[in-house]
Formats: sequence, structure tokens, C-alpha cells
Amino acid sequence: MSRGWRIAGYVALASIVIVSVLSWRFLAAAGYFTGIRQEVAAECRAIPGVPGPEDILIDHERKLAYVSAYDRRAVMSGAPGSDALRGGIYAIDLSLPEADWALYPVTPPAPEDFRPHGISLYIGPEGERKLFAISHPAKGGDRVEVFDIAADGTLSHEESIESPLFVSLNDVLAVGPRSFYATNDHTTQSQLIQTLSDGLLLRNSNVVYFDGSEAKVAADTLLYPNGINMSPDGKQVYVASILGMSMYIYNRDTETGVLTGFDNVRLGTGVDNIDVQPDGTLLLGAHPNILDLFSHASDAKELSPSQVVRMEPSEKRAGTIYLNMGEEISGISVAAGYGSKMLLGQIFQPEVLVCTQSEELRPY
Repeated sequence: MSRGWRIAGYVALASIVIVSVLSWRFLAAAGYFTGIRQEVAAECRAIPGVPGPEDILIDHERKLAYVSAYDRRAVMSGAPGSDALRGGIYAIDLSLPEADWALYPVTPPAPEDFRPHGISLYIGPEGERKLFAISHPAKGGDRVEVFDIAADGTLSHEESIESPLFVSLNDVLAVGPRSFYATNDHTTQSQLIQTLSDGLLLRNSNVVYFDGSEAKVAADTLLYPNGINMSPDGKQVYVASILGMSMYIYNRDTETGVLTGFDNVRLGTGVDNIDVQPDGTLLLGAHPNILDLFSHASDAKELSPSQVVRMEPSEKRAGTIYLNMGEEISGISVAAGYGSKMLLGQIFQPEVLVCTQSEELRPY
């Protein structure tokens, strides 16, 4: 065999090894090798709603839940008229008997091209309230919409905030009347580069901080950051990494907004949104198998397992309190706690589940 053929053989072998390692690495990160031995059941009932109730936040004092929703599957289809589809914010009056909980719209007419994603609640020192929402307008240009909240829970549009650093926004964390953190799950709009970044598990995404006048990068070298929230005292910020199957924890300077890396908690499941309950415990909506989630995104009949993890930072422990193979809820995105209950949202299907919160933390 000639020297040239030997070199070509070595190159081919090296290429096969590299592709195999990268493929195994991605499949492991996506949960392909994760086996679900047993479901963790909860007593649940469904509240019919609108497609894609992706994020839920709860105003515990006013006993109101806000739900962010739009029909992602219809938009992804590219069908005629899909560009005109608008999403909305809905509310659930939790002061009513549980049997009467239902979604009702609270979104104002503006902005016309509102397609909400992650949402966050700001409560000022005098009790004034604002709702912040990530929006993906059909014409592009992600932005953060800010709404005033009236005493009855209805919204009025205050302003739209844009920045060149808002590239592929996913979730938002309000920390002031005009200041917030927001996650970029990718730092490019190119679908090809996004796919390559995900496949190679590149840590090239970030968290942006808007201080009320300008935006700057607050944390970078992150792998697909999505949900973001903070501790009740505002001194720690939590950022979910769905492909990293982990959660980043940052110490936060409450005066400057500066984030300093503190920990990266490996959870072994694709963490989506983060809800912080009044006692400081966290509820995490999670996807044990990301590949099943991709399948579910393109076909509603393909089920995607759904999981809720509760973290207790003060006790330094975490465990599963709900795990379903996808028959009850498929493609979960959020679990928002309210007393002994939790409201489960999902990325595509038109239901919000109300379930009991188990006190027992199961291993996973």
C-alpha cells in the first residue's frame, strides 16, 4: 500500500472516531441513554386552554397565575397565515375554588405582533407591578415587552425594549421597573449554526443584563441557557441549561447587577423553566429525553417524557416529584408552585395541568 493510501486511511479512521465521539457525546447530553425505570405519579387534572402555555408565573399575594402562550407548532409549520398568528398572556384566578380555575385573556391589543415566550413579575416597593415578557415578532428582532398590571390583573403595554445583544431570547428575570436579565439560548439567528452549536454542545451562549438604559453581557460561555430566576433575597441567580442537563448558579451584586459564577449543579435531565417558591425551594420543569422532545415538536402524536424536579437549596438536595412518559403531559416546560399544588405548562399542547406537590423527593 502506498504512503498516500495509508495517510488517507488514517484520516478516514480519525474522522470516524471523531464523528463517533461527538455523536455519542450529543446523544448522552440529549438523554438518549437515559432509562426511565418508573413513573412518579401525582393527582392531576387538566385546565383546557390555548396552544403552547409555555411559561407560568404566580403572584402569590394577589392569588393570580399568569400564563404565556402562543401556537408554536402552527408557526413552525410555515402554513399560509402563520405569520399573522399572535400569542397572549392569560390569567388564572387562584382565589376561586380549584374546580373553577380557568384561563382568561389579559393581553392588551398592543403590540400587534406579540408572541410571548418567558415571562417575569416585578413588584415594586409600593406594591406596583409590572410583567416582563420575551417576544419573538414574526418579522424578527427579539425584544422584551413591559406591561403595567392593574389591580384587577389586566395588562397595559408600557414599552418595548430592544438591543443588538438580544439575539435569540428565551426567558427573562425582572429585577427593577426597567431592569432585567435575559437568556440568549443561541447567539446567532442562523438555523444552521444553531444546529451545529447544539450538536457540538458548544458553550457559546449568554445571559444579558439590561440596567434600565443599556444592555451588556452578564454571563457567557453557557450551553443553551433557557429558564432564569433568582432566590427570594435576590442574591443568587439560577440559569437552566437544557442541553447541559444542569443549572448554573451565580452570586448577584444587588447594587450593580454583576453576576459571579458560584456553582454548576448537574441534574441529569434537560432543565427548562425555573420557578422559585416563596420559601426558596425551586421547581424545575424538565425533559429527560431531548430527542423525544424534538420528535414531539414536529408531531403531536410523538410523546415526550415530562419531569418536575424540586430543589431545596437550604438542604442542598434535589429529587423528582413528578415523572410521566408523556401520556398525561408531553413536552413540559414549567412547574409553578402554589401551596400544595403546582401548575404545569407545556410547549405545544393546549392544556395546563394542576397537580398535587409531593413532599417526597424521588431519585432519578
